[in-house]
Amino acid sequence: MTKPSSRFAHVVISHAKLIVIVWVLLAVFAKTMAPSWKSVALDGDFDYLPSTRISVAGGRLLDQAFKGTRSRSQMVVALARDSEQWTVQDRLLGLDILRRLYHRLGEVCWLRSEEIVCGEVDQSKILIPHPDAQADATDKPNADERGSEYTISTNTVESAGPVGNAASLEQSPAQRWLGVAVEAFDQAIEIDAEFYKLLGDRVPPNAPTAYEPRMAIAYWDRGQLAMARCADPKLIEQDLESARVLDPNIASTALPIMERDLEAWTVLLDVYSWKESVIGGQLRKTRSRIAVLTLASELAATGNIALLEQLQEIVDRCVEYQSEYLPPEERGQARDLKVKITGSAAIGGETLLAARSAITYTEWFTVGMILIILAVVYRAPLLVAVPLVSIAVAVMVATAVVTMLTSLSDSADWFWLDLKVYTTSRIFVVVILFGAGTDYCLFLIARLREEAAVHPWPVACERALGNVSGALLGSALTTIVGLGMLWFADFGKFHHTGPIIAICLCVGLLVCMTMTPACLRLLGPKVFWPASLEEQADRPVVALLSNRDINSGDSTTSGHSTKSGLMSGSRMWNATAIALTRYPAWTLAAGWLLLILPAAGGLYHEQDVTYDLSGQLHQTAGSRQGMQLLDRNFGVGELAPISILALAETDQSEDSLVTTSDRLIKRLYSLDGVRRVRSLSDPLGDFPPEREMGLLSKEAWRRRTLQNHRLARLHFVANEPTYTHRLIRLDAIVQEDPFSQTAAAKLKYISDEIGTVLAQIEAETGTRWKLYTTGTTASIVDLREVTLRDTRRIKVAVILAVLAVLIVVIRRLALSLYLIATVLLSYYATLGLTYWFFRAIDGPDFLGLDWKLPLFLFVILVAIGQDYNVYLVTRIMEERKRLGSLAAVRRAVARTGGIVTACGFVMAATFFSMTASAWWPPLSQLVWPSNVAEATQQTTLRGITELGFALALGVMIDTLYVRTVLVPSFVVLQDRFRKRPSTHHANQPKQSNQPNH
Repeated sequence: MTKPSSRFAHVVISHAKLIVIVWVLLAVFAKTMAPSWKSVALDGDFDYLPSTRISVAGGRLLDQAFKGTRSRSQMVVALARDSEQWTVQDRLLGLDILRRLYHRLGEVCWLRSEEIVCGEVDQSKILIPHPDAQADATDKPNADERGSEYTISTNTVESAGPVGNAASLEQSPAQRWLGVAVEAFDQAIEIDAEFYKLLGDRVPPNAPTAYEPRMAIAYWDRGQLAMARCADPKLIEQDLESARVLDPNIASTALPIMERDLEAWTVLLDVYSWKESVIGGQLRKTRSRIAVLTLASELAATGNIALLEQLQEIVDRCVEYQSEYLPPEERGQARDLKVKITGSAAIGGETLLAARSAITYTEWFTVGMILIILAVVYRAPLLVAVPLVSIAVAVMVATAVVTMLTSLSDSADWFWLDLKVYTTSRIFVVVILFGAGTDYCLFLIARLREEAAVHPWPVACERALGNVSGALLGSALTTIVGLGMLWFADFGKFHHTGPIIAICLCVGLLVCMTMTPACLRLLGPKVFWPASLEEQADRPVVALLSNRDINSGDSTTSGHSTKSGLMSGSRMWNATAIALTRYPAWTLAAGWLLLILPAAGGLYHEQDVTYDLSGQLHQTAGSRQGMQLLDRNFGVGELAPISILALAETDQSEDSLVTTSDRLIKRLYSLDGVRRVRSLSDPLGDFPPEREMGLLSKEAWRRRTLQNHRLARLHFVANEPTYTHRLIRLDAIVQEDPFSQTAAAKLKYISDEIGTVLAQIEAETGTRWKLYTTGTTASIVDLREVTLRDTRRIKVAVILAVLAVLIVVIRRLALSLYLIATVLLSYYATLGLTYWFFRAIDGPDFLGLDWKLPLFLFVILVAIGQDYNVYLVTRIMEERKRLGSLAAVRRAVARTGGIVTACGFVMAATFFSMTASAWWPPLSQLVWPSNVAEATQQTTLRGITELGFALALGVMIDTLYVRTVLVPSFVVLQDRFRKRPSTHHANQPKQSNQPNH
């Protein structure tokens, strides 16, 4: 025990009551005053790439050029049959869904306009529809009929002009959104009429509502909107009267637009579907239809959860209503239609739901598993309660510190304070704090048992804390420093998660070194109830040397040999210590050979990871099944094209932009694997350069109509004047899966070819063009490159940092290097076994391990895996001060074997709890087949399940194999090797002093 450790222990034990009070008050403050984790947590992957990456720069360019109109994500309602043709029942369900969606779009646009007029929206965050967002005669005949009568403005009625005229361009954002609202209500009413006509005599005998059987609410809202803007009184009365006829209670049930619960839908920009007469052909196939909701939110925005839930409610209600109006003989065929919600925002929303579900399961199962293990180890209620209470306080205070620092980082411009937390980061915080915190408490209590057998309780508490504080600091420091090395990562999630866990671990260590011994000091020996210290001394002793019991005369309890010897550990660990150290060379060789094969597999498959976002979800997840429907019927590339942005240094003439665009399009079509190219001149990619058409042919008219369609103008024409005449946007549809390596190679090929064309144009015209690429594939390529580079860099940093800590704590370079080598062996063996396990479980559906697994597994295993090694080696060094090296190793293994194994089981159990969301719901459904079990079933995140399994396996390998077999055998061999030169050197003088004859 060093002097600093002794002084620290004396202060803690002397002020035990004050320390407990302070921690309790801090926990209360943390629970009541600190921001919640959910309120500051972020999500997503692409958003946290370095700003220098090409996909990030391209996304930033789109934000600037398409200000307020850029669709950042989508939700797609997909309806499909496996075999038969589209039926009448399918048409009814599709139309019912569409009329409700278009009405909801009208509500949102109307509400957005009102908020803009009332000044409730930040000017920098105003969403702006394209100036040409007016109905065209071809697309919405009903809207055109009404649009010829009036145009709605914020205050007065203005005469309508042609679409896209100068007056339209000068409209305010509020006026433009009102135009979109009118269109949406018109479309909802038009589809409602078609639905009712097709429904025929199937109308159920239920009382009419605002939505069933007719969309009375759509007529009512269109009339109210017109009345609020002083439109034609005849049209207003016509709509309001129609609404009253369809639903006599509409006036009392319909809420004003500002009072409706539309918060989840505020990110909705537009809806387009198979009913669009111009672009609808691209959204329908023989057996399937899709409706696309374009959103202003990122795919991983937390608001997507509520939007997904409410959209699912609309779909579920339509399916339920269909069962009410269809006769029994038609319901069977109707059930064969699959209706799924998918798209990037749906995948993001389900991923967030799965993450929250995983966090909930992890927290509950972590506490439950630790409770069971502590109860088995101690069989004493108070000894179970003390660690749990301490760790609960540590979790509350640590998370409060992190959330407060994060809030401060967001509100204060302090360059040195750059903290962010993520939804999934909480899993690591909870698991590592509970696991490591329990380990620290177990180490302390185990030493307290030894000391309390020969010292009065206050002295025993002080000596126990003083003796273990160095080992606790050393083992914790390896974890803290190792995790802190993630700060040097470029990828935001890695960059912030490691230091956050390290901060929480510092708080946890402080709690376990102050509050836990303080609680033990205040509770006294009764903490061991129902057992007693005398009963603890009745365990048998196993001699570790033939003629000498090394348990006699504890290094820490001189003069109390009998009682100290009785605290040596179980017969099993005594026998194990002897067996392992009797033939250390054979033990060491056999130990390494056993792990070499799986380690080789881990090294070989380390980069066989998947970046497929939908692959994170279980196969039963709705968004993943919907993506499969899209892929089979439309091709997943249709919704995930490679976006090519060519930006000129200066403004270009219209002819120059068209010429450059045509050259790029022609070059793209000449590349293998490019199916279609969408552009302003060909918004759907239906007219490749080689396709000939007459000037007045039907195809030519259709192409011109598409070019002037509002969605084409919205997508391909920049609304920011500084970019309107400089930017060319093209969308290339390729055959490959956007998440695949082949798509990444195709992106590089396309970028190189387009770059060559732009270089030729620059040489010919003198105009410099800059190329950007965006989209799913571009983001995946950047994510892969950044994370692989981070993995290489962080591995080196973690190894060097942990090695430095080991050298400082152990003061033996060779042993420190060997300990690093053992955890590297453990890491690669764990990775190989994990890869083989999940490949066997998933079969042909296995795409690889999650891309985050290798780095997190490496950092956590290397950092935490050294905890047990440090505790064992420091105990060997302590025992060696008065015993021989072999006896010291045997005694250290025997003394620490049980407690370190218990700690390993605790840590492995907490990590394994990360997998609970994968196996507990189906297990509970099997055991309790009830609605309650079904309600608790949530989708799971594949990456968290894989990482939890790998970490649990790795900790068990470290605990039961590396620490037990590889480390003691090496220490014995190293000591033998060190003695040989010294013996030879000692004999040299004797030989030289003999007389020469």
